[in-house]
Amino acid sequence: MEIKVKAYFTDVVNGESRLVAKDIDMPKPADDEILIKVKATALNRGGFIVGGVMHGASAYPSGTEAAGEIIQIGSGVQKYKLGDKIMGRVIGTNSGSYSEYCTIKDYQAMFIPSGFSWEQSAAIPVSFLAAYDALITYGKLSKNDIVLITSISSAIGSSALIISKIIGAKVIGTSTSELKLEKLLNYGMDFGITTPETNLANKIKEYTDDGINLVVNCLGGSIFNDAMMALKFKGVFVNVGYMDNITNVEVDLKKIHAQRHSIHGISNAYVTRKDIIKTVEGFKRNVLPYLGRNKEKPIIDKIYNFDDIEKARKYMMSNNQIGKIVVKL
Repeated sequence: MEIKVKAYFTDVVNGESRLVAKDIDMPKPADDEILIKVKATALNRGGFIVGGVMHGASAYPSGTEAAGEIIQIGSGVQKYKLGDKIMGRVIGTNSGSYSEYCTIKDYQAMFIPSGFSWEQSAAIPVSFLAAYDALITYGKLSKNDIVLITSISSAIGSSALIISKIIGAKVIGTSTSELKLEKLLNYGMDFGITTPETNLANKIKEYTDDGINLVVNCLGGSIFNDAMMALKFKGVFVNVGYMDNITNVEVDLKKIHAQRHSIHGISNAYVTRKDIIKTVEGFKRNVLPYLGRNKEKPIIDKIYNFDDIEKARKYMMSNNQIGKIVVKL
């Protein structure tokens, strides 16, 4: 008889994506997968809405990141063993992290840092890896560079703040909330700008006259051109989301051409296994060893119990949080 476990699926109720509990068969790991008993998971806005479009009903449990203990490994897994405590993105499997048990590809898994709780670990895989790609893989951020992070209180924005401080960069953040900006000063943000701002480039000049090296745009199209205006020569713009649901903007190609600006996008929509391995291994080498020092840990706003995961989703969609929303099992 198959063992049944509890999991939450995305469903559409009254035109809104919601999480609904179902009993499912215990997941079975493929040859390159690890089966874990989930101890904590975290919510991500992109799992429910992208560009203003709600996701439909899901065929598999929802959730894309988890921390837990290994209880079974696939025949091809060599780096991990039963009982290991790991965290990772739950992407590319017939599984989901909003479940009592889930599978993770072995190349997505990472050992949990010493001294980190299950909840802190679950807050790392999705947002920190996206922030790593934005800042390092594409942004080439270096010590003393200046980075503008829009919607800095978001999950990816707050993760980008922590990584930027590990690198030794200067951080300018934007938010619609002065209170959020005040709180993020305690995590190392150097200068905050309340948006909407009529002249973002001039406001940035209150902090620096030299312009900025990198934009990590979590907000979307409403701030695109203003942020581009603040970039210095050969500056880089990386778009990681569009919380404002504005996806179409006019672009000044002449300025981009003359200033030699680079524009990149971060998404898992078409990412390859090779890309994932490069990001995970780079993160493990360049960031993970330094997490946990001083205030350089994931910023967690609230922790919910598993049975309250739908309440957690509603809170996330309110956009009132600073950092991650985590669910413990």
